[in-house]
Amino acid sequence: MNDARAMRVVAAASMIVTALVAAALALHRPPASQAFAVPIYRHLILYQDFYLAAPFVAVLLAALVPRLRAVGERAAMACGRHIGAVALLSAFLLAIGTHAVFQAHPLAMDEYVVIFQSKLFLEGKLTARFPPWLLDWLIPPFLEGRFFRVSHATGTVTTVYWPAFSLLLAPFTAAGVPWLLNPLIGAATLLTVHRIALRLTASVRAAGLAALLTLASPAITINALTYYAMPAHLLANALYTLLLIRPTPLRAAIAGLVGSVALTLHNPVPHLLYSLPWIFWLASTRARWRMLAALAAGYLPLCLLLGWGWAALVQEVADETIGARLAGILGWTSSTGFATHGLDLVKLWLWAVPGMLVAAVWAARDLWRDEQRAWRILSASALATYFGYFLVAFDQGHGWGFRYFHGAWLALPLLAAGACRDDSRKTLAAYLAACALLSLFLLTPVRALQVRHFIDNHLDQAPAAPAGDARVIFINPRFGYYSWDLAQNDPGLRAAPLRLVSRGADADKTLMRERFPQYEPLGADRRGSVWGIARAPAQR
Repeated sequence: MNDARAMRVVAAASMIVTALVAAALALHRPPASQAFAVPIYRHLILYQDFYLAAPFVAVLLAALVPRLRAVGERAAMACGRHIGAVALLSAFLLAIGTHAVFQAHPLAMDEYVVIFQSKLFLEGKLTARFPPWLLDWLIPPFLEGRFFRVSHATGTVTTVYWPAFSLLLAPFTAAGVPWLLNPLIGAATLLTVHRIALRLTASVRAAGLAALLTLASPAITINALTYYAMPAHLLANALYTLLLIRPTPLRAAIAGLVGSVALTLHNPVPHLLYSLPWIFWLASTRARWRMLAALAAGYLPLCLLLGWGWAALVQEVADETIGARLAGILGWTSSTGFATHGLDLVKLWLWAVPGMLVAAVWAARDLWRDEQRAWRILSASALATYFGYFLVAFDQGHGWGFRYFHGAWLALPLLAAGACRDDSRKTLAAYLAACALLSLFLLTPVRALQVRHFIDNHLDQAPAAPAGDARVIFINPRFGYYSWDLAQNDPGLRAAPLRLVSRGADADKTLMRERFPQYEPLGADRRGSVWGIARAPAQR
């Protein structure tokens, strides 16, 4: 297939798939009045992602214009030649985005728990200790076990997630800039993807295209504004790949060390699924025993300390075995049905650069027999990650893009760039680069506006008092949409106001009368109530 025809096939196939995706989502959308009656995962797909289908097609069409392709080609070459400057500028803009878009706020409980744990580490503690009588107000029973493990007898609280990401976050939390970690990780990911592509293709243009496709995918940029551990999973797996493309015992040992961090970032599944094809490949090489021994030596120390050690700590707090924990995670379909796995692909599609997935799938087929085995392993890692989550009993809930796939996401821009690794695919490369530029300047801002709007609405669910010094806020979990996520407190309960999950107006008043009699009601509405110290009227 000649180059121009390859471009037209990628464009046409991408448009057809996008039209089918839009039609499927339109058929499954409940009326607007029921938008907040569906779980968060489906809400974000049906009432945010759906609206990106039309601009997605517009990008695919506009990128066919020769002048835009020429600009895209120059942009890819610039990324290839000046990736350091691109990464530095990206880190700066992403850091601004953490405030302008995300308001430096941990939106979901997944984000809050890692900040919570990082603050504990700064105090030299592994667990928090809350008053037992206050425990179910701070952490409602329906969240216990999902994000926190608690002891009602002692008030001891620990996070469920393994601690490596919180450890990485701790120095940034100490400096008062916890929002800066993921922008830096995002910039480092660009550098690593560029290096992998350069090593696999020996082409500056292909390396620049891979970096540009990464930067221009909203799944990468928007997640880099959050407190999720997923950007760290992506970077760790990218470094793991870079080290094992041309393995030596030393590189395998370092890869094992990087892998041990990835396994313990927040849960081991993302790296476990991604790494299995690489481990099987090392086991097939002539130097298998040396490689596997070096890899295991790298994995072992931190896996024992942060993995097994943390699991033992959680079990001690909550008296739950690892086997019982796994039994609650594993299942053949998610909590929202088997169709969730199809919706996963929809999220993957609409949060990537238009055209990239078709090019990646096509390249995976063509590169399967390439002498560079890394192409096959990358494809296998992506497939293992997608199908591996069929065994998880719940969907990803909150999250921007297909969060469960994020650790293997690097396979997509690398494979797409691999399709354009020589001069016979310059037209296709220019088309993908033009799609990337249009995605960066059109789709990513639209995504940013959607996220900002969602967060604004979420924060507005917290009750407020017209006057006075708020000291205790009760958040009504029966009003609003996932409003209980607003109940976020310092692990030492030192920061005011205290945010509690309401257990009903009468129960709230009883708690205040018995435990906080010094505070008076400052305001109440459907969102909850605010208690504190009334301000004295100003003297004339």
